This record gives sequence, structure tokens and C-alpha cells, in this order.
Amino acid sequence: MLVVSLLNKYKKYLMWSYRTLGFLQTAGKFAFLFLLMILFNLYELAYYVPGVEDLSKSQTYLDTYWFNLGLMALGALVLTFLAGLIYQLSHRGRKFNLVNFLETSFPELKTRLSTAYDNRQNINIVTKKLLEDVHSQLSGIKIKKIVPKNQIFRSFLIFLLAAGAVTFCIHEGFSFDVSPSQLIDDMRNNMPNMNARAAYDDNETVAPDSRYNIEAVIIKNGDKVEMKINPSLGLGFTSQIDADTKQNFNASSDIPNEEFRQSQTYSENLPEEYEPLIKQYFEALST
Repeated sequence: MLVVSLLNKYKKYLMWSYRTLGFLQTAGKFAFLFLLMILFNLYELAYYVPGVEDLSKSQTYLDTYWFNLGLMALGALVLTFLAGLIYQLSHRGRKFNLVNFLETSFPELKTRLSTAYDNRQNINIVTKKLLEDVHSQLSGIKIKKIVPKNQIFRSFLIFLLAAGAVTFCIHEGFSFDVSPSQLIDDMRNNMPNMNARAAYDDNETVAPDSRYNIEAVIIKNGDKVEMKINPSLGLGFTSQIDADTKQNFNASSDIPNEEFRQSQTYSENLPEEYEPLIKQYFEALST
């Protein structure tokens, strides 16, 4: 069938375009990861793998610098492979449907192309006419319009920039002054101190304030009497102020015509025996 053969031709062309795009994207990811490893000296992490340090000392083909570059290249390759594998697994159920893709890209083919493709084996007068019309339309479309040229160019540019940066860093030996192994060792060394500090904070008890550790007991008529203050009255010194005291306050005020304001501090009519204890209490607070 002419329609089927033309679709196969378009499919090969589009698959080649998207494979090129995928290759450039993968190469860009690898170059970018390799660049990050060089900049941050991530080769040091490989020496935590058992046997790597012995291999570095025993091998005689490469000096230490190029051996470390090989470790970083291998790490970037593994990460790129894992990223590609995760992408493939997450898109495993998706398949490229050329018919739907062409109908979406070219509205004039909508429903006609899928109908013609589904009836490609059912040849009669109606389907024959439909297949001829669809083939004519397919031949007239510009398949290059749906090729991801912008994405291919952008991926190629990213790859060039990353590869150029990697080449510069390797040639100049450039990297940031960062040591991942030193950071890990510092964290390991600080862990016991942090655990000890946390245990100390958990076991530490707050000492009671000695200022309030005053026994509220007085001797009255030879008997010990506990001094109790009712905290719910809230009457202030209203019952303790007479007319003379109020007049003295008004006379000593620097502000004329100022109305006398009684203190809202709590008080209660207490016996004289309480006075020494109250005095002792406030002296303890002031020290």
C-alpha cells in the first residue's frame, strides 16, 4: 500500500531525528555531570569504595591526575546510565504512534489518516478513494516541519558548552577549593560531640532560684503559722490608703492638678507579725 510505505518512510526519518536528539541530550548530561565532578573534586568519594585506593597505588599506566579523571568520567557515565534507565522505566508504557503524531501536527489529516490506516486491508470503492486522497495529502506535507530542529540545536549547543568547559578544566587543572572527603571526615568527627551535647542537654536539670526559696512561716503567740496570701482578691492597696496619705501624695507631686492614682499592686490586711517576713522576702529578691 502506498499509504503504508509512505508512513514507514516518515517513521524512519522521524525516528532518526529523535534518536539524534536523544544522543545529544545524553551526551550533554554526561558532559555536565563530568564537569560538576571536576569542579567539586568528587573523585575523592570514589576512594571510599574498598579497593580503589589500592588500585590507584598499584597501577602504573596512569599518573594520579589522569587516574582521578578516569574515576570521575566513570562516575558521570554511571549516573548518566542510571538517569536514562529511570527515564525508560517511567516511560515504558508509552509508544510512538506515528498516525496520531501526524494527525496532531497536520490538522487536515485528522481522522482521515487513522481511518485510512485502519482500513488498509479492507479494499473497496470507498476505502480505495480514501486511501488515494490520504496518500495525496501525505505526499504534500513537509515532514521537516515536525522534526525537532530547535531541540536538536539547543541540545548540541549545551553539549558543546559543557564539553568546552570540561576541556578547559582538564587542560588548566582548574577546580574549586572543595574537598568532599574533608567535609565527610569533619562530619564524622563532630558526630560524637553532637551526640554528647544532646545527651548533656537531656540530662541537665535547672537549679531552682534561691531567691524564692523562703519559708513562709511566722511565729505567733508561740505557734508556727504559715503565711498564706490569697492570689484571687486583686484589691491592691485600696484599703490601706487614708485621706492624709492621699493628701501627702498630691502635695509632693510635681504635676499640678494631678489626680491621685492608687497602686494596683496586690495587698491584703496582714498582721504586724508578717512584716519581718515580708521585708526578708523582698530583700532576698533585691540581692
